[in-house]
Amino acid sequence: MRTAEHRNVFGILLSAILLSLSTVAEAGAPECPPFAGTRSSFHSFDRYDFTYADRACIVVVPRTVAPGKPWIWRARFFGHEPQTDVALLERGFHVAYIDVAALFGAPQAVAIWDQFHAYLTQVHGFAPKPALEGMSRGGLIIYNWAAQNPDKVACIYADAPVCDFKSWPGGKGAGPGSAGDWDQCLEVYGMTEAQALAAKCNPIDRLQPLARADIPLLHVVGDADEVVPVAENTAILEQRYTALGGSIRVIHKPGIGHHPHSLEDPTPIVQFVVSHTGTTEPIRERIEWCDIWITNAEKHGLPRVLLIGDSITRGYFSGVEKALEGQANCARLTTSRCICDPVFFDELEMVLRQYAFDVIHFNNGLHGWGYTEAQYRAAFPRLLETLRRENPNAKLIWTTTTPVWVRANGDSPRLDGKTQRVRERNQIALEFVRQANLAVDDLYALVIDHPEYFSSDGVHFNNEGKTAQTRQVAEAIVAHLAHSTSGS
Repeated sequence: MRTAEHRNVFGILLSAILLSLSTVAEAGAPECPPFAGTRSSFHSFDRYDFTYADRACIVVVPRTVAPGKPWIWRARFFGHEPQTDVALLERGFHVAYIDVAALFGAPQAVAIWDQFHAYLTQVHGFAPKPALEGMSRGGLIIYNWAAQNPDKVACIYADAPVCDFKSWPGGKGAGPGSAGDWDQCLEVYGMTEAQALAAKCNPIDRLQPLARADIPLLHVVGDADEVVPVAENTAILEQRYTALGGSIRVIHKPGIGHHPHSLEDPTPIVQFVVSHTGTTEPIRERIEWCDIWITNAEKHGLPRVLLIGDSITRGYFSGVEKALEGQANCARLTTSRCICDPVFFDELEMVLRQYAFDVIHFNNGLHGWGYTEAQYRAAFPRLLETLRRENPNAKLIWTTTTPVWVRANGDSPRLDGKTQRVRERNQIALEFVRQANLAVDDLYALVIDHPEYFSSDGVHFNNEGKTAQTRQVAEAIVAHLAHSTSGS
């Protein structure tokens, strides 16, 4: 049980959180509004369907937003061969779509895209330069919009793209075309067929602005494509863009027709997008580790408890396990990865999907110093969501991250500068934990006034410190075991 002193510390900390939030509100800090419309799931990511500019729109939100809020803008066939989009969502990209399919890249479509780009960048804070993704007829809009807005494009990924409407839907070359679509295309462009055949308004005709802006291009094509023949589309665009000094790579799929789009392994596409959008790989430490320990995995009859954390958790785990002997089977997932690292969730889900835990005592906050507190805030909801989704019946206990001390030249110990960041991360975590009405085990309050609990490195704990933590952690877990047993 916590002492009154500890509860008082909690009150002070919670007040600080509220004061901080109030200060931000008073300062008028910009906040991005949530997306309206219908919320659903897109490969486990939150998808929002809504209307903008009288057009159907979709935005899919990553669990952890990458720095700079990068995004990929899909032009056609949303959800078809989604492996690239899903891989980018895992890396923190948003995926956006607005339906202009029946406009064939005409000026009306470009104007709608102008509005949608302004909406996402100015209202929702998306990066000013998205990656563009166009499949089949989507090639018309991504290239025509890019030609009008070369300063707003990071890169272009085009998949079996239409690069000349005379080829499709016109059918004026080797392909069959589509008579109905060709009539509609002429109508939206306001042209007769003769005018359309003479016009220079296709992607193959509008490459100079892209080359001047050094926009890199990637095309994925099936060499046996009879619907959108490569020779009439990508091959012409490749030759002309190269002649203009532009950078283009074409991935050929021998023997493949118009379908399937994309690549079974989207890694080359993902690497292309990531390398040209200013995003980076997860921040790594010199040594990274993960330690999973499951005691009595084959036995049943006792509640099962999971402790999640880092080396601090590993330090008191054996003591807690001994204290709970005969009351619970204990397990641990201790790792050097921060919740901002997507691999952390791979490790977490691997454990949670194998066992049903009655109590989960969890912490994360002493690693990943290369990530900002804003990134930590963006990642924390995913931690709670993952725990609830994979173990919905578990009682959750958040434990605060412990401070860091400095001992130098025989001087009295003093708090290291990282302790301020520990406080900030604790406040961020507590904000979400309080909203979720979860229990809190305040190890920060337990040790902050006891530098004698720490080992010489100022981070880990000596036997006295481990004993104090063991006692408090065990008591917190036992209280929730009893609560769970009561059937509440």
